[in-house]
Amino acid sequence: MRRLALALLAFAATIVPAFAYDTPDALLKALYTPYSQGDSFDWSKWDEAQFRSKALNALFDKDAKEADGEVGRLDFDPYIDGQDYQITDLKFGDAQITGDTAKVEVTFKNFDLAEDLTFTLVKEADGWKVDDVSSANKDFPYSLKAIMEAPLQ
Repeated sequence: MRRLALALLAFAATIVPAFAYDTPDALLKALYTPYSQGDSFDWSKWDEAQFRSKALNALFDKDAKEADGEVGRLDFDPYIDGQDYQITDLKFGDAQITGDTAKVEVTFKNFDLAEDLTFTLVKEADGWKVDDVSSANKDFPYSLKAIMEAPLQ
């Protein structure tokens, strides 16, 4: 019995819990942590879904099903407005919270190119989640939610 209890305890220690982000700032800091680790971060173990709202995750699931193993609606990283990155000067604005939604401006330089993104967050039962990301980039403005809601090209 004692061995079983120890085995269960050891197994439980290996389970990675889903994180609850109690503040918009905590969510965004966790979301951007891998980008500061350079080549040492193992993206194959990255579970971005933990940061997205249920509604946004449903759109990603629909996209994966419709794309059937091919590139879906999204062919860039919406959190850096690009594919490659070298992030510097990362700053999170103050969250503008209204009820269970928040807007947060995130600014940084990516390879010395200034980026300015607006995150729309929602508070779900397990904490704050990303519900949309938008860029007012004059050459390629976007809304992540609008991209994911659009028909698959």
